[in-house]
Amino acid sequence: MSAAASAPTPHSRPSGRDLDALESAHNKEFDVDSKRPLRVSIVTENFLPKIDGVTRTLAMLLEHLQAEGHEALVLGPSTPLTSYAGAEVVSTQGIPLMGVYRGLGLNFLRPRFIRKLREFDPDVCMFVDPIWLCAQTIPAIQFYFPDIPLISSYHTNLAMYATLFGFSWLTPVMWGLQRNLHSRCNYTYCPSPSTARMLGDQGFENVRLWPRGVDVELFRPEARDFGLRQAWGVEPQDLDADRPSPRVQALDARNSLSDDLPPLDLPPPYIAQPISSFSGTSPSKLAILYVGRVSWEKNLRLLIEAMRGLQEPDIASGRPACQLIFVGDGPGRGEAESLCAQYGLDALFLGFKKGQELAAAYASADVFAFPSFTETFGQVVSEAQASGLPVVGLKAEGVSDLVEHGKTGLLLDLNDLVAGPATAAERDSSTPRPVIPSDPHALLDPTSPTYPLAVSLYRDLLVSIALNHEHRRAMGSAAHLAASKRSWWGAMEQLCDGYRELAALKAERRAQRARKSDGLTLSRTSTIEFDVVCEDGSEKPAGDDDAIEASASASAPKRKRLLAFSRTPLAARSVAQGGTYNTLLPVKGDGQMIAYRLFEAFLLLVFISYTIHWVSHLEALSFLRI
Repeated sequence: MSAAASAPTPHSRPSGRDLDALESAHNKEFDVDSKRPLRVSIVTENFLPKIDGVTRTLAMLLEHLQAEGHEALVLGPSTPLTSYAGAEVVSTQGIPLMGVYRGLGLNFLRPRFIRKLREFDPDVCMFVDPIWLCAQTIPAIQFYFPDIPLISSYHTNLAMYATLFGFSWLTPVMWGLQRNLHSRCNYTYCPSPSTARMLGDQGFENVRLWPRGVDVELFRPEARDFGLRQAWGVEPQDLDADRPSPRVQALDARNSLSDDLPPLDLPPPYIAQPISSFSGTSPSKLAILYVGRVSWEKNLRLLIEAMRGLQEPDIASGRPACQLIFVGDGPGRGEAESLCAQYGLDALFLGFKKGQELAAAYASADVFAFPSFTETFGQVVSEAQASGLPVVGLKAEGVSDLVEHGKTGLLLDLNDLVAGPATAAERDSSTPRPVIPSDPHALLDPTSPTYPLAVSLYRDLLVSIALNHEHRRAMGSAAHLAASKRSWWGAMEQLCDGYRELAALKAERRAQRARKSDGLTLSRTSTIEFDVVCEDGSEKPAGDDDAIEASASASAPKRKRLLAFSRTPLAARSVAQGGTYNTLLPVKGDGQMIAYRLFEAFLLLVFISYTIHWVSHLEALSFLRI
């Protein structure tokens, strides 16, 4: 037999086992190890140095990512910061909303964002409270980087804020816009179960929980400062000077619980401080503290109205005088000070506090009053509880997940404003009342007919907690115990688990695209050929094999290939033919691409012009805000 006959077939294909091995080796290149560092890009509408619940949570997230060895890139509004916690910060300019909401603006996507994302190549991109800047960035990332999974976080009830600021016609528009933006992401994270239920009712999908933690090393009952209480005028006779620390009671309560609680990393037991030797003659007072943004959307008017008459003691009932204290700043501070002065409350406005000063303010108070109904979590509520304070709030989203009525505080049930306080039979009924009304603003607006009842019921809660010292201390201890189990590390790792899932999704997307571009090497490609052979019916001549083969070759009719079906992907065929194939963008000619870019620029100019027009209308209507 000739050498030509024994040579291997030049077009032999690998077996199925060989293809499996090739695919397995190729996938390892894109395999995501759950232990490897993550690369997370974050697009936010709001960032430091502005301080609020969103920016504080975002700062904690960046610090956690740095501590765990992950990398982050922040794209956001104008800021003097170029980095934070090891993360590069890239900012953009915007139009300030001076007449609507001071400190915020309409920010615009800049080309540098796309360049930075291309250089950073994130595993996942997160959008914090997407509404304006994120509305521009989400479609851009989906267009230029379709492999990158998207994740969003919901922090602010902007739809309710629209009603509070006098633009109730915008509420359904805001819900529709937020629902559209969050639906473009793989997951939407929110901070509390009640908020998750609210989002589900509004048609949001793929909602997950991202809880919040509290720094129990900073916010603790031991931070109580008797000198600060003297400055507030609530000394010399502390109502509870000889009481044990809430932390000690919490430890005792923990030992008596039947269920197993996770171990608490608590500081050393509280050491009682000496009773103040202040010799003033003013009677003791109960310090009622509010911490947060001083703005009317926090429902502060309800608190101020409810405090009327409580600044003086009630000898008949034994209720002590109550001192109202505000910590924080905001656009409503001037009006709040004027209203308090009008009612003779002599309220203290201490301005913005942080760190140890804030911790001392919490621990030195006796009650934490928080009447807001627009919270998605209520971080200040958790900090007050860690400091050993019972909370007097509303049964609304966020707060109702942190405060258990009668055990860690007192909550005003908004359903009572419509149907009256629940009777014993209603409380025992198998058909409970609605948990949270769908429109609290309609019940708590100062012009609403239910507002006077709301003020009366909230005042009753404040009087109740001021009269019953033993119950107040027990609720403070239980609140401290509940807050001590909220870990920032655990909360952040819950979000990072979502990052890891989506990082694996990105790796799989790239692996699939790579398999397509590899053509025959990695794709299960086969070609089925149908041949028609015309034979004359003559038998093969006998003789030498080589002679037979030559004779057959000469006498055999020509084979005509009629059909050939191939399952090779378009990308693989293009590569096999020596061309290029862009799997991210459609192939366009030079003229078509130029026209596309001109059309894109035209849309951007129209968008900017309508934005400026809309902002001018908001400035003109700013007198409508509450």
